[in-house]
Amino acid sequence: MFKKVFAGFLGIALVAGIGMAKAQAYQVKPAKLWVTAIAIGTPIEGAEIKVGDNTCTTGKNGTCVFELKPGSYEITVHEHGGASAHTEISLQERDIRFISLDLGAKALHPSGHH
Repeated sequence: MFKKVFAGFLGIALVAGIGMAKAQAYQVKPAKLWVTAIAIGTPIEGAEIKVGDNTCTTGKNGTCVFELKPGSYEITVHEHGGASAHTEISLQERDIRFISLDLGAKALHPSGHH
């Protein structure tokens, strides 16, 4: 009897293991998106970048990195001085994309830096 019970548990474990492997195989892998805010080639620190419902404030390199589900997204960049830019992007599973949004000269401080 013990052998029959053990064989039954082993069979259930194998079926469950195969089911788990299938579930993991079909998980959607995120896309990675790097968005950089620039003003005439100069990275903008402190700009707000929004991609879909995700928001990030840029550091010294002017870049934010997002991990997103496949789909279409609107990207907006706002600089504390009022300059802004936007674009749209479509991402597929496992995409790796780099986007730079140029806010133009009005986003630069009079010194030529941000």
